[in-house]
Parts: sequence; C-alpha cells; structure tokens
Amino acid sequence: MWRNKEDAESRAFVPALIGAALSLFFLKSGFLSFFFLVPLGFVAHRYYYKSAWFSFLLAVAANILFSFGISGGRISAAALDIFYFTVMAFIFTCITAPPPSLREKVSGPARLIGGSCLGALVFTFILNRMMATQGLSEYIDYLLNTLLSTYRSYGIDVVQSARLQMLNAETVMEAIRAIMLRGGSFVSCLLMFFICFQVSAIFARLFTKPVNRTMPHGINSLAFFHVAPSVIWVFSVSLFLTVVTRITGIVVLEIVLWNVLVICAILYFAQGLGILQFFIARFTWPFTRLFAGLLFLIILFSPFLNLLFLGGLVLLGLTENWMPLRASKNKGPPSTPEAGDGGN
Repeated sequence: MWRNKEDAESRAFVPALIGAALSLFFLKSGFLSFFFLVPLGFVAHRYYYKSAWFSFLLAVAANILFSFGISGGRISAAALDIFYFTVMAFIFTCITAPPPSLREKVSGPARLIGGSCLGALVFTFILNRMMATQGLSEYIDYLLNTLLSTYRSYGIDVVQSARLQMLNAETVMEAIRAIMLRGGSFVSCLLMFFICFQVSAIFARLFTKPVNRTMPHGINSLAFFHVAPSVIWVFSVSLFLTVVTRITGIVVLEIVLWNVLVICAILYFAQGLGILQFFIARFTWPFTRLFAGLLFLIILFSPFLNLLFLGGLVLLGLTENWMPLRASKNKGPPSTPEAGDGGN
C-alpha cells in the first residue's frame, strides 16, 4: 500500500492512461463498443476520483484526435462521434467518481437515473440525426430485402411474405423512433451505465484491495432496496394520464409521461428483484443458491418466459406498497443503500 494519498495519485497516472486507451479501443472495436466505459469505471473503482477524471480527460482528448484523423479533418464528419463519446463518458464518470461534495448531496441511484435521463436525450438526438441521413435508410432497406430473401428460401407462406413486403425503411425508422422516445433511450442508457458499472466493479475486485476506500468497489445487494412510498402515486397518475394523452393525441405530453412511467417501473423492478434476492439469501445451502441463480439465468434467456418473469418482478415490487414481504424491512438500515454505490 502506498504511503499517502499523493503518492497513490502520482502512481495512478499509468493506469489512467491505460484506461483511457482501452476505452477508446473498445469504442472503435465494434464488438466491444458496448463496454467502452468499463476501463474508465475500473479506474474509478480502483483509484481516487481525481485519477478517474484524469483518465476521462485523456480519453476525450485521444478520441478527438483520432476522430479528426480518420475523418480527414472534417468537423461535420467527426462531430457526432466526439459529442457522443464525450457526453457519455462524462455522465458515467459523474456516476462512478463524483467529487465528494456531489457524493454527499446526490445518492448513487439518483446519479444513475439522472445520468440515464441526460444520456437518453443525447442518444435520441444522435439517433434522429442518423435517421435523417440517406445512408441509414439504404442500409435498413438492404437488411429488409435480405431478410425477405432468406424467408422466401425457407418457403414462407404468401400472407407472411406480403406482410414483409409492406415493411420499408421509413416504417421501421418511425417504429424505432417511437420506441426510443417512449422510454427506449432511457432504458438503453440505464442498462449501458449499470452493466459497465458492475463489470468494472467485478474486475476491480479481481485485483488487490482498492486504493480508494471512498469509491464503490463492490456490488451491493438489493435485498434492502426500497422505493419511496410516494412513487406509487407518481406511477398511478402517470399510467392514467398516459392512457388519456394517447386517446386525445397529445403526443409531447404522452412521450414525457411514458418516460416517467418507465422510470417508475424500473424502480419497482429493482424492488421486486430485491425481494427475490432477500428470500434467496435465506437459503443456507450453497447448492440451493447456485440452483436459484442458474434458474434465474435460464428464465432470463427464455423467450416470452423472460417477459412474464420481468413483469412479475415489477408487480412484486408494487405489491410491497401494501404488504411487508420482507420481514426484516424495519430492521434494515435506516436509509436505502445506494444501488451499486457501496453505500458511501
């Protein structure tokens, strides 16, 4: 262990540089692009928050140089790529390595949800810009034609063939835009931030004891996660008004309400998962826990069954507003632990 904080921060220069390089490499690799935030998260988990921000700045600078290089110096060609990487990396660093003043004022779940909301706005903006280009429309048409040719080779019936022929790039893009505006962008950003956070935490635990004792370096249990009782009213009113705005055709308000509804549903999903985790933790036999974990993975990757299971967890989380499903609820911590934030 290093003698003092200054010594540790000075020695963290190389890990910060490596983290920035790996983040850029993952982004440009294609296959690993979804995990481009993991190296930055690893630096945040493993070292002091200043090292995480230094790694972020290095990654942004390297991405600007690289993007301008491959675009031949054209600002218009590199702008979206630079904007996306900078904003997403900034949000993720705020979530994983906030300054002490921000950490004391804003909890981990609040940073995750707030960051996902901001990321959703950025993601939707970039998606709309991409959909306005001719290249994306041509690519979707190519995929649809390839799919139709594949189905025809397998002897698809006339009705299904006619349905596929009715699809075009404009219809597909409108469907994608409608889904993304109504919570799809938020869910996508939330999953990306959460998965990258947890994966980086797992890798940090594989190494020696983290230098940063104030940063999250573990994966918290949701067994004592509770949604505030007032959220049920927000959920109920949003659900009712979503139906009303859908009928009356108030599109802008409907989009806002859909996003509020999705946020509430995710919170209750986390509570339902916490209830499930609470009961699984009561099993004393390791084999029972292993079996429960494997069963969870099997259900999660089973078509249709996974939708029923995930929806059931949301309902389970809602149920606890009226039934104390966790007996030790009042005996738990006086405040809700930060999801994935080490309770710090």
